[in-house]
Amino acid sequence: MKARIPRSKRQNVGLKEVAVRRCAALLLLVGATVVGLETIEGPGSAHLLALPQDTRAAAPSPANPITAILDAFRAHDIVTLTDPHGNVQMQAFLLSLIRDGRFPLSVNDIVIETASARYQDAIDRFVRGEEVPYDILRKAWEDHTVVNSIGTQAEEMIRAVRTVNAALSDGRKLRIIAGDPPIDWNNITSPQDHRHWVELRDSYPADTIRRQVLDRGRRALVIYGQGHLQRRQIASNFDMSTWQSQTVVSLLEHDSPARIFNVWTLLDKDVDVRDVASWPVPSLAALRGTNLGARDFGTYWQGLGARAAVRNGQLVPLPRAEWKTMPIENEFDALLYLGPPSSMTTNTTLPAALCQDSQFVNTRLQRLARFAPPVEVDRFKKACGM
Repeated sequence: MKARIPRSKRQNVGLKEVAVRRCAALLLLVGATVVGLETIEGPGSAHLLALPQDTRAAAPSPANPITAILDAFRAHDIVTLTDPHGNVQMQAFLLSLIRDGRFPLSVNDIVIETASARYQDAIDRFVRGEEVPYDILRKAWEDHTVVNSIGTQAEEMIRAVRTVNAALSDGRKLRIIAGDPPIDWNNITSPQDHRHWVELRDSYPADTIRRQVLDRGRRALVIYGQGHLQRRQIASNFDMSTWQSQTVVSLLEHDSPARIFNVWTLLDKDVDVRDVASWPVPSLAALRGTNLGARDFGTYWQGLGARAAVRNGQLVPLPRAEWKTMPIENEFDALLYLGPPSSMTTNTTLPAALCQDSQFVNTRLQRLARFAPPVEVDRFKKACGM
Protein backbone atom coordinates (compact mmCIF):
# COMPACT_ATOMS: atom_id res chain seq x y z
CA MET A 1 0.00 0.00 0.00
CA LYS A 2 1.66 3.18 -1.12
CA ALA A 3 0.71 5.16 1.99
CA ARG A 4 2.77 2.85 4.18
CA ILE A 5 6.04 4.70 4.82
CA PRO A 6 9.27 2.75 5.43
CA ARG A 7 10.13 2.63 9.09
CA SER A 8 13.42 4.44 8.51
CA LYS A 9 11.44 7.53 7.51
CA ARG A 10 9.20 7.30 10.55
CA GLN A 11 11.91 7.37 13.21
CA ASN A 12 12.13 10.08 15.85
CA VAL A 13 8.67 11.46 15.21
CA GLY A 14 7.97 11.48 18.92
CA LEU A 15 4.27 10.78 18.69
CA LYS A 16 3.81 7.83 21.04
CA GLU A 17 2.80 9.73 24.14
CA VAL A 18 0.35 11.90 22.19
CA ALA A 19 -1.05 8.89 20.37
CA VAL A 20 -1.93 7.10 23.62
CA ARG A 21 -3.43 10.19 25.20
CA ARG A 22 -5.56 10.94 22.13
CA CYS A 23 -6.56 7.34 21.37
CA ALA A 24 -3.82 7.23 18.73
CA ALA A 25 -6.22 8.94 16.35
CA LEU A 26 -6.14 12.65 17.03
CA LEU A 27 -2.64 13.98 17.47
CA LEU A 28 -0.93 11.06 15.87
CA LEU A 29 -2.14 13.21 12.99
CA VAL A 30 -3.79 10.48 11.04
CA GLY A 31 -5.87 12.23 8.48
CA ALA A 32 -8.00 12.47 5.43
CA THR A 33 -8.18 12.87 1.66
CA VAL A 34 -11.44 12.20 -0.08
CA VAL A 35 -10.09 14.00 -3.13
CA GLY A 36 -6.40 13.64 -3.91
CA LEU A 37 -3.65 15.46 -2.07
CA GLU A 38 -3.33 17.82 -5.01
CA THR A 39 -6.96 18.91 -4.62
CA ILE A 40 -6.43 20.07 -1.05
CA GLU A 41 -2.94 21.49 -1.45
CA GLY A 42 -3.00 22.70 -5.04
CA PRO A 43 -3.60 26.23 -6.37
CA GLY A 44 -7.12 27.54 -6.04
CA SER A 45 -8.15 25.08 -3.35
CA ALA A 46 -8.23 27.48 -0.41
CA HIS A 47 -12.02 27.84 -0.70
CA LEU A 48 -12.39 24.23 0.40
CA LEU A 49 -10.96 25.16 3.77
CA ALA A 50 -12.94 28.33 4.37
CA LEU A 51 -16.41 27.68 3.02
CA PRO A 52 -18.90 30.04 4.68
CA GLN A 53 -22.06 28.69 6.25
CA ASP A 54 -25.11 28.82 3.99
CA THR A 55 -27.89 30.21 6.11
CA ARG A 56 -30.36 29.40 3.31
CA ALA A 57 -29.60 25.67 3.47
CA ALA A 58 -32.37 23.35 4.57
CA ALA A 59 -32.59 21.77 7.98
CA PRO A 60 -31.63 18.08 7.96
CA SER A 61 -34.32 15.41 8.17
CA PRO A 62 -33.72 12.94 11.02
CA ALA A 63 -34.61 9.31 10.29
CA ASN A 64 -34.51 5.93 11.99
CA PRO A 65 -30.75 5.31 12.16
CA ILE A 66 -30.77 1.53 11.71
CA THR A 67 -32.96 1.75 8.60
CA ALA A 68 -30.88 4.65 7.23
CA ILE A 69 -27.59 2.80 7.76
CA LEU A 70 -28.87 -0.37 6.11
CA ASP A 71 -30.21 1.69 3.21
CA ALA A 72 -26.78 3.30 2.85
CA PHE A 73 -25.26 -0.09 2.08
CA ARG A 74 -27.27 -0.21 -1.15
CA ALA A 75 -24.95 2.38 -2.68
CA HIS A 76 -21.84 2.08 -0.51
CA ASP A 77 -19.23 -0.58 0.19
CA ILE A 78 -18.48 0.74 3.67
CA VAL A 79 -20.45 2.50 6.38
CA THR A 80 -18.47 3.88 9.32
CA LEU A 81 -19.63 4.28 12.89
CA THR A 82 -17.96 5.39 16.09
CA ASP A 83 -16.08 2.96 18.30
CA PRO A 84 -17.71 3.35 21.72
CA HIS A 85 -14.44 3.80 23.69
CA GLY A 86 -16.45 3.11 26.83
CA ASN A 87 -19.57 5.02 25.80
CA VAL A 88 -22.59 3.06 27.01
CA GLN A 89 -25.13 4.55 24.58
CA MET A 90 -22.91 4.00 21.53
CA GLN A 91 -22.29 0.39 22.46
CA ALA A 92 -26.00 -0.22 22.95
CA PHE A 93 -26.76 1.25 19.54
CA LEU A 94 -24.10 -0.83 17.80
CA LEU A 95 -25.40 -4.01 19.37
CA SER A 96 -28.98 -3.18 18.37
CA LEU A 97 -27.81 -2.60 14.79
CA ILE A 98 -25.91 -5.87 14.58
CA ARG A 99 -28.81 -7.82 16.10
CA ASP A 100 -31.34 -6.38 13.65
CA GLY A 101 -32.63 -9.19 11.42
CA ARG A 102 -31.97 -7.10 8.29
CA PHE A 103 -28.30 -6.54 9.08
CA PRO A 104 -26.85 -9.82 7.67
CA LEU A 105 -28.75 -9.20 4.43
CA SER A 106 -26.79 -5.97 3.85
CA VAL A 107 -23.41 -6.52 5.51
CA ASN A 108 -20.68 -9.17 5.31
CA ASP A 109 -17.98 -7.89 7.66
CA ILE A 110 -17.58 -5.79 10.79
CA VAL A 111 -14.17 -4.14 11.23
CA ILE A 112 -13.39 -3.15 14.82
CA GLU A 113 -10.60 -1.01 16.22
CA THR A 114 -9.84 -2.63 19.57
CA ALA A 115 -9.03 -6.16 18.46
CA SER A 116 -5.61 -7.42 17.40
CA ALA A 117 -5.18 -8.89 13.93
CA ARG A 118 -2.63 -11.26 15.47
CA TYR A 119 -5.60 -13.31 16.69
CA GLN A 120 -7.79 -13.08 13.57
CA ASP A 121 -7.94 -16.85 13.20
CA ALA A 122 -9.23 -17.29 16.75
CA ILE A 123 -11.90 -14.63 16.13
CA ASP A 124 -12.94 -16.25 12.86
CA ARG A 125 -13.35 -19.67 14.43
CA PHE A 126 -15.22 -18.29 17.44
CA VAL A 127 -17.81 -16.26 15.53
CA ARG A 128 -18.42 -19.26 13.23
CA GLY A 129 -19.50 -21.17 16.30
CA GLU A 130 -16.37 -23.21 17.03
CA GLU A 131 -14.98 -23.67 20.52
CA VAL A 132 -11.88 -21.55 21.14
CA PRO A 133 -9.93 -21.62 24.43
CA TYR A 134 -10.74 -18.45 26.34
CA ASP A 135 -7.08 -17.83 27.20
CA ILE A 136 -6.40 -17.51 23.47
CA LEU A 137 -9.54 -15.64 22.48
CA ARG A 138 -9.21 -12.95 25.16
CA LYS A 139 -5.84 -11.91 23.72
CA ALA A 140 -7.71 -10.57 20.69
CA TRP A 141 -9.24 -7.72 22.70
CA GLU A 142 -6.61 -7.41 25.44
CA ASP A 143 -3.36 -7.46 23.44
CA HIS A 144 -3.86 -4.67 20.93
CA THR A 145 -1.59 -1.63 20.61
CA VAL A 146 -3.51 0.87 22.80
CA VAL A 147 -2.52 -0.15 26.28
CA ASN A 148 -5.17 1.91 28.08
CA SER A 149 -8.10 0.31 26.23
CA ILE A 150 -9.17 -2.96 27.86
CA GLY A 151 -11.47 -4.10 25.07
CA THR A 152 -14.42 -5.36 27.12
CA GLN A 153 -16.84 -3.79 24.63
CA ALA A 154 -15.02 -5.53 21.78
CA GLU A 155 -15.53 -8.82 23.60
CA GLU A 156 -19.24 -8.09 23.95
CA MET A 157 -19.51 -7.36 20.24
CA ILE A 158 -17.62 -10.50 19.23
CA ARG A 159 -19.90 -12.60 21.40
CA ALA A 160 -22.97 -10.86 19.96
CA VAL A 161 -21.87 -11.72 16.42
CA ARG A 162 -21.36 -15.36 17.40
CA THR A 163 -24.95 -15.44 18.69
CA VAL A 164 -26.31 -13.80 15.52
CA ASN A 165 -24.36 -16.24 13.33
CA ALA A 166 -25.82 -19.24 15.11
CA ALA A 167 -29.12 -18.60 13.32
CA LEU A 168 -27.57 -17.91 9.89
CA SER A 169 -26.51 -20.16 7.04
CA ASP A 170 -22.80 -20.39 6.25
CA GLY A 171 -23.16 -18.00 3.34
CA ARG A 172 -24.74 -15.33 5.51
CA LYS A 173 -22.56 -15.55 8.62
CA LEU A 174 -20.97 -12.25 9.65
CA ARG A 175 -17.23 -11.91 9.98
CA ILE A 176 -15.43 -9.76 12.54
CA ILE A 177 -12.20 -8.29 11.17
CA ALA A 178 -9.65 -7.12 13.73
CA GLY A 179 -8.31 -3.75 12.59
CA ASP A 180 -5.45 -3.25 15.03
CA PRO A 181 -1.93 -4.14 13.80
CA PRO A 182 -0.69 -7.60 14.94
CA ILE A 183 1.62 -6.39 17.70
CA ASP A 184 3.63 -9.10 19.48
CA TRP A 185 3.92 -7.90 23.07
CA ASN A 186 6.58 -10.52 23.81
CA ASN A 187 8.95 -8.55 21.59
CA ILE A 188 8.08 -5.02 22.77
CA THR A 189 10.98 -3.88 24.91
CA SER A 190 11.24 -0.15 24.21
CA PRO A 191 9.06 2.88 23.40
CA GLN A 192 10.44 2.73 19.86
CA ASP A 193 9.16 -0.84 19.47
CA HIS A 194 5.71 0.21 20.59
CA ARG A 195 5.70 3.39 18.48
CA HIS A 196 6.34 1.36 15.35
CA TRP A 197 3.02 -0.46 15.80
CA VAL A 198 1.08 2.63 16.92
CA GLU A 199 2.15 4.40 13.73
CA LEU A 200 0.41 1.67 11.71
CA ARG A 201 -2.99 2.17 13.33
CA ASP A 202 -4.44 3.77 10.18
CA SER A 203 -2.43 2.34 7.29
CA TYR A 204 -2.78 -1.25 8.55
CA PRO A 205 -6.60 -1.30 8.83
CA ALA A 206 -6.95 0.62 5.55
CA ASP A 207 -4.85 -2.00 3.78
CA THR A 208 -6.75 -4.82 5.51
CA ILE A 209 -10.12 -3.39 4.47
CA ARG A 210 -8.92 -2.98 0.90
CA ARG A 211 -7.70 -6.58 0.66
CA GLN A 212 -10.29 -8.41 2.72
CA VAL A 213 -13.39 -6.37 1.98
CA LEU A 214 -13.16 -4.24 -1.16
CA ASP A 215 -11.06 -6.59 -3.30
CA ARG A 216 -13.51 -9.40 -2.48
CA GLY A 217 -16.60 -7.41 -3.38
CA ARG A 218 -17.87 -7.46 0.21
CA ARG A 219 -19.50 -4.79 2.37
CA ALA A 220 -18.32 -3.78 5.82
CA LEU A 221 -19.42 -1.82 8.85
CA VAL A 222 -16.25 -0.11 10.09
CA ILE A 223 -16.32 0.76 13.80
CA TYR A 224 -13.46 3.07 14.68
CA GLY A 225 -12.70 6.15 16.77
CA GLN A 226 -13.90 9.28 15.00
CA GLY A 227 -10.37 10.62 14.60
CA HIS A 228 -9.61 7.69 12.29
CA LEU A 229 -12.67 8.41 10.15
CA GLN A 230 -12.02 12.01 9.11
CA ARG A 231 -11.58 12.60 5.42
CA ARG A 232 -9.27 15.54 6.15
CA GLN A 233 -7.33 15.77 9.38
CA ILE A 234 -8.35 18.62 11.65
CA ALA A 235 -5.43 18.02 14.03
CA SER A 236 -3.04 18.82 11.18
CA ASN A 237 -5.13 21.85 10.21
CA PHE A 238 -6.38 19.89 7.19
CA ASP A 239 -2.88 19.65 5.73
CA MET A 240 -2.78 16.25 4.03
CA SER A 241 0.78 16.41 2.69
CA THR A 242 2.35 14.21 5.40
CA TRP A 243 1.95 10.53 6.27
CA GLN A 244 1.09 11.48 9.84
CA SER A 245 -2.09 13.21 8.61
CA GLN A 246 -3.66 10.13 7.05
CA THR A 247 -6.67 8.28 8.43
CA VAL A 248 -8.32 4.98 7.66
CA VAL A 249 -10.91 6.75 5.50
CA SER A 250 -8.50 9.09 3.73
CA LEU A 251 -6.26 6.19 2.73
CA LEU A 252 -9.16 4.07 1.49
CA GLU A 253 -10.63 6.85 -0.61
CA HIS A 254 -7.26 7.91 -1.98
CA ASP A 255 -5.91 4.46 -2.82
CA SER A 256 -9.04 2.61 -3.94
CA PRO A 257 -12.45 3.35 -5.46
CA ALA A 258 -14.13 2.83 -2.11
CA ARG A 259 -17.69 4.09 -1.70
CA ILE A 260 -17.87 5.16 1.93
CA PHE A 261 -20.81 6.49 3.92
CA ASN A 262 -19.12 8.28 6.80
CA VAL A 263 -21.09 8.92 10.01
CA TRP A 264 -20.20 11.40 12.75
CA THR A 265 -21.71 10.73 16.19
CA LEU A 266 -22.60 13.74 18.32
CA LEU A 267 -20.78 12.97 21.58
CA ASP A 268 -18.81 16.09 22.54
CA LYS A 269 -20.45 17.62 25.63
CA ASP A 270 -19.21 21.10 24.70
CA VAL A 271 -21.04 21.19 21.34
CA ASP A 272 -24.18 23.33 20.94
CA VAL A 273 -27.02 20.87 20.28
CA ARG A 274 -30.01 23.24 20.14
CA ASP A 275 -30.70 22.42 16.48
CA VAL A 276 -30.98 18.69 17.15
CA ALA A 277 -32.46 18.64 20.64
CA SER A 278 -35.95 17.97 19.26
CA TRP A 279 -34.83 14.96 17.21
CA PRO A 280 -36.06 11.50 18.20
CA VAL A 281 -33.52 9.39 20.08
CA PRO A 282 -31.79 7.81 18.26
CA SER A 283 -31.77 9.57 14.87
CA LEU A 284 -29.55 9.88 11.83
CA ALA A 285 -29.62 12.68 9.25
CA ALA A 286 -27.74 13.31 6.02
CA LEU A 287 -25.60 16.45 6.14
CA ARG A 288 -24.98 17.40 2.49
CA GLY A 289 -26.76 20.63 1.57
CA THR A 290 -28.07 21.29 5.09
CA ASN A 291 -27.41 24.07 7.56
CA LEU A 292 -25.74 21.59 9.92
CA GLY A 293 -23.57 20.28 7.08
CA ALA A 294 -22.35 23.79 6.27
CA ARG A 295 -21.04 24.39 9.77
CA ASP A 296 -17.34 24.31 10.49
CA PHE A 297 -16.23 20.84 11.50
CA GLY A 298 -14.30 22.35 14.40
CA THR A 299 -17.57 23.32 16.08
CA TYR A 300 -18.45 19.63 16.35
CA TRP A 301 -15.16 18.72 18.02
CA GLN A 302 -14.53 21.20 20.80
CA GLY A 303 -12.50 18.67 22.76
CA LEU A 304 -9.66 18.61 20.24
CA GLY A 305 -8.00 21.58 21.92
CA ALA A 306 -5.01 22.10 19.62
CA ARG A 307 -3.70 21.84 16.09
CA ALA A 308 -0.20 21.34 14.79
CA ALA A 309 1.90 21.23 11.67
CA VAL A 310 4.38 18.47 10.94
CA ARG A 311 7.73 20.06 10.13
CA ASN A 312 10.91 18.05 9.76
CA GLY A 313 9.16 15.10 11.39
CA GLN A 314 8.15 17.05 14.51
CA LEU A 315 4.83 18.44 15.73
CA VAL A 316 4.77 22.24 15.79
CA PRO A 317 1.74 23.83 17.53
CA LEU A 318 -0.22 26.30 15.42
CA PRO A 319 -1.64 29.54 16.87
CA ARG A 320 -5.42 29.77 16.75
CA ALA A 321 -5.26 32.60 14.22
CA GLU A 322 -3.90 30.09 11.68
CA TRP A 323 -6.62 27.49 12.19
CA LYS A 324 -8.54 26.79 8.97
CA THR A 325 -12.20 25.89 8.69
CA MET A 326 -13.93 23.02 6.93
CA PRO A 327 -17.68 22.31 6.58
CA ILE A 328 -18.52 19.03 8.25
CA GLU A 329 -20.28 17.82 5.10
CA ASN A 330 -16.83 17.60 3.48
CA GLU A 331 -15.75 15.27 6.28
CA PHE A 332 -18.84 13.20 7.10
CA ASP A 333 -22.00 12.25 5.24
CA ALA A 334 -24.40 11.96 8.17
CA LEU A 335 -24.88 12.86 11.81
CA LEU A 336 -25.91 10.25 14.40
CA TYR A 337 -27.76 11.57 17.45
CA LEU A 338 -28.04 9.32 20.51
CA GLY A 339 -29.40 12.01 22.80
CA PRO A 340 -27.89 15.10 24.42
CA PRO A 341 -24.13 14.59 24.84
CA SER A 342 -24.54 15.76 28.43
CA SER A 343 -26.59 12.62 29.05
CA MET A 344 -23.94 10.25 27.72
CA THR A 345 -22.44 7.81 30.20
CA THR A 346 -19.11 6.02 30.23
CA ASN A 347 -18.34 2.64 31.71
CA THR A 348 -15.43 3.40 34.05
CA THR A 349 -15.33 0.11 35.93
CA LEU A 350 -13.95 -3.29 34.97
CA PRO A 351 -15.53 -6.72 35.47
CA ALA A 352 -14.66 -8.12 38.90
CA ALA A 353 -13.26 -11.27 37.30
CA LEU A 354 -10.64 -9.22 35.43
CA CYS A 355 -9.64 -7.27 38.51
CA GLN A 356 -9.21 -10.53 40.41
CA ASP A 357 -6.99 -11.96 37.66
CA SER A 358 -3.51 -11.21 38.99
CA GLN A 359 -1.78 -12.01 35.70
CA PHE A 360 -4.05 -9.63 33.78
CA VAL A 361 -3.64 -6.86 36.37
CA ASN A 362 0.15 -7.16 36.54
CA THR A 363 0.52 -7.22 32.75
CA ARG A 364 -1.74 -4.22 32.33
CA LEU A 365 0.07 -2.19 35.01
CA GLN A 366 3.45 -2.98 33.47
CA ARG A 367 2.34 -1.88 30.01
CA LEU A 368 0.68 1.28 31.29
CA ALA A 369 3.76 2.21 33.32
CA ARG A 370 6.02 1.84 30.28
CA PHE A 371 3.89 3.09 27.38
CA ALA A 372 1.12 5.36 28.71
CA PRO A 373 0.90 8.67 30.60
CA PRO A 374 1.12 8.24 34.41
CA VAL A 375 -2.54 9.18 34.82
CA GLU A 376 -3.53 5.96 33.07
CA VAL A 377 -2.08 3.85 35.88
CA ASP A 378 -4.25 5.72 38.37
CA ARG A 379 -7.32 5.31 36.17
CA PHE A 380 -6.78 1.59 35.85
CA LYS A 381 -6.38 1.17 39.60
CA LYS A 382 -9.53 3.18 40.20
CA ALA A 383 -11.46 1.06 37.67
CA CYS A 384 -10.49 -2.03 39.65
CA GLY A 385 -11.06 -0.41 43.05
CA MET A 386 -7.37 -0.73 43.93
